[in-house]
Amino acid sequence: MSTVTTQWHNGIELNGAPYPTRNNAPTVQGNSDDACNFPSDLVDYARAIHEAGHAVAALIGGAHLHHAQIVKGPATSPKGGVTHACNFSDGHAYAIFSAAGERAEDRWLHEGGLWTPGRAVTVEVGAHGDRRSFLRINSHVGFGDKQIDYTVVHDLADNFLDQHWIPVARVADALVHHQHLTGDEIARIAGLPNRPRLSCTA
Repeated sequence: MSTVTTQWHNGIELNGAPYPTRNNAPTVQGNSDDACNFPSDLVDYARAIHEAGHAVAALIGGAHLHHAQIVKGPATSPKGGVTHACNFSDGHAYAIFSAAGERAEDRWLHEGGLWTPGRAVTVEVGAHGDRRSFLRINSHVGFGDKQIDYTVVHDLADNFLDQHWIPVARVADALVHHQHLTGDEIARIAGLPNRPRLSCTA
């Protein structure tokens, strides 16, 4: 299956290489969060909704969710959050997990009337680790230059969020309050099962 639905923009560079974005904001550079121009509470919630997207996607994807956490503080903090999960049921589940963070954050911006091209690009740049991990084991996926376009991954995540936005929002509310939640705690909040750990190294 090959599809290209978005023209990717190459105005951003990360580590000396072009970083494709589906949105275009020439004033945004590198991995700066300055374009968001948010007070600290919105920065914290943006991080929480991002990690909540990953966390609920892991549960829906049949994975074992270890934990999710955010770091509260200035937008210049080096790492805003992390979600650890393993044993996904299949490649589609992992694809959804990979993009669910950035797409949840983008959706939250839209629904809150906060979306701008600059903020959207900042969200995409903030997902560079997620994209890198996915593309490392899916070399056939790219940005208008491979067999499958990355918009397919975004579409899978968007469809997931259409169905599970309420539990994602519930988890985000809890995460912004507690900063760290175990997988079992997240599963209870989301009303979803957390699969057994089995064997994994995360």
